[in-house]
Amino acid sequence: MKIFGMRAWALGVALAMGPAVWGWAETVAGMPPPTGYVDDYAGAISGPAKTELEGLCREVHDKTKAQVFFVTVKTLDGEAVERFANELFAKWKIGEKKTDRGILLLLAIQDHKRWIEVGYGFEGILNDAKVGDIGREMVPALKASNYDEAARVGVHDVAKVIAADAGVTLAGLGEAAAAPTPAEDAPPPIPEGIGQSSAGPKWVLLLFPFIFFGGFGLFVFLVVWNIRRGVRFGGGGPGTGGIGVDSSSSSFGSDSGGSSSSDSFSGGDGGSSGGGGAGGDW
Repeated sequence: MKIFGMRAWALGVALAMGPAVWGWAETVAGMPPPTGYVDDYAGAISGPAKTELEGLCREVHDKTKAQVFFVTVKTLDGEAVERFANELFAKWKIGEKKTDRGILLLLAIQDHKRWIEVGYGFEGILNDAKVGDIGREMVPALKASNYDEAARVGVHDVAKVIAADAGVTLAGLGEAAAAPTPAEDAPPPIPEGIGQSSAGPKWVLLLFPFIFFGGFGLFVFLVVWNIRRGVRFGGGGPGTGGIGVDSSSSSFGSDSGGSSSSDSFSGGDGGSSGGGGAGGDW
C-alpha cells in the first residue's frame, strides 16, 4: 500500500510539472545561447543537412555581415509562434547592432507552426509579403515531414535575397561566376587586307631596333647622370629599392581585427527586429 502511494505521488508530481520535466516544450527564458546558426532543439534535421545549412549561413555572414538563424523546437506549449520568435530574436540579438540585418526561421514541430522574424535592416528587401511567400514554399516539405528539405528551401530562399542585395555569389547555393563563352572570349577577327601590306610591316621591323635601343640608351644615360648628381628615386630605406613602400600598411595575409564567423561562432551581434515577419501552420 505504501509503495502504491509513493508511485501515485510521483506520478502526480510529474503530471503537475508536465512538459518542463519531459522537455516537450521550450520557453524563451529557458533557451540556451545558440551554438551555431542552425539550432535543432527538436532533433528534426539530419546531420548532413545541418552541416550544409550551417556552412551556408556562415558564408552569408562572412560575405554580407548578415545573420540567418534556423531554429526548431518541439512545441510552444500554447504560446503564439510570432511572440516566441520575436522574444527569441531579442534574446539572441540576431544581426549586427548597427545594421540589424538578421533573420530567424522558426519551426515548432509538434505544433505544426512556422514563423520567419525579420530584423529592422531587412524590412526593405524581406518584407512581410516576401517572407510569407518563402514560408509557404516550405509547406509541401513540412507536410511530408521532410524537414531537411523545408529547411533548405527556407534558408536558401532567404540567402538568395540577401546575396542579390549585397551583390555577392554564395558557393553554398551552388553559385559561381559565369565563365565567358568561347565566342565572348575570342578576339574579333581581323578584316581581310588589314596588316597584310608588304611595305608596312617591313618598315616597322626596320625601325624597331632603333626605337628600342635608343630608348634604352636614353634610360641608362639618365640613371648614370642622376647617380653622379647624388639624386635618389625616393625616400625609401635600405632594401626597398628607393621606392618608399611601407610594408606595414599591407593587409594581405594580415589579421584585420574584424569579426569573422569562419573560425568560431559568437552568436548574435546586438541586432533587433522590428516585429515584422510572417508565418502560419502546415
